[in-house]
Amino acid sequence: MLFHAALLSLGAVGALGHAVVETPTPRKPGSLSDELCGAAVSKILNRDLAGPIENAAEVADADYNCDVYICRGYQYGDNEASLHTFSAGDVVDFHIDMVAGHRPGYANVSVIDPVNNVVLGSPLKTWEAWPVNNPGPDRDDINFSVTIPESLADTCTEGGKCVIQWYWYAIGNSQTYESCVDFVIGA
Repeated sequence: MLFHAALLSLGAVGALGHAVVETPTPRKPGSLSDELCGAAVSKILNRDLAGPIENAAEVADADYNCDVYICRGYQYGDNEASLHTFSAGDVVDFHIDMVAGHRPGYANVSVIDPVNNVVLGSPLKTWEAWPVNNPGPDRDDINFSVTIPESLADTCTEGGKCVIQWYWYAIGNSQTYESCVDFVIGA
């Protein structure tokens, strides 16, 4: 009986979480996202910060008034204290907490305008195959850097207008994962 209970608890842990940006500090859920996304969606998102977005989207009800495919529905208003200030040309280090890597998949890092859901410029980094098959410490899929584009110096000057979005789509099981890092370009 104890063995059976242990297996069940391992299964529950294995079902939770897949991948999420850990560094720099990404957007997280808060009272505004709870209000806009509704109780059912927020419960799923809050239970598993690294889980696939589809799990939340499929429980959307009449209280749903957010887009979970833009920063998981997490709102800038809940994350103003986590606003990062970078300069154009700065190199920003990322670490992804990968709980379970589903292959095949692809990923990218882009700057987006989360208000209008528009990609600003070219992707900062792309992976045609994500996660990579390298189990060593030099994995550039979970530890990597991006450079803040000079071309966005006049665009990303106000909090909430630009995020660095890490996006991963697992093709085999049709699941989407993403995290957003709020930033402004300062002097």
